[in-house]
Amino acid sequence: MLKVIDIFQVGDSLSVTLDGDSSRIANGSKLIDSNGNTIVIKSVAMIRHIDPECIGKNVTVMIEKCDITIGTTLSIA
Repeated sequence: MLKVIDIFQVGDSLSVTLDGDSSRIANGSKLIDSNGNTIVIKSVAMIRHIDPECIGKNVTVMIEKCDITIGTTLSIA
């Protein structure tokens, strides 16, 4: 499970930071919200970490604008 911790609108897209195991996230991956809506990841941003143990614990992605809020829980389809 991934939890939305930040949302920032960029044009017609949303930059969304997700907390949780992001090791399976890639461009084109699909996420499912609790209502069964599918969200396609347009692009995965690179996150800088000093501590290698933190890599993969959160990620920022670009998605199409939709009704998503901070605190939303998502799963990988």
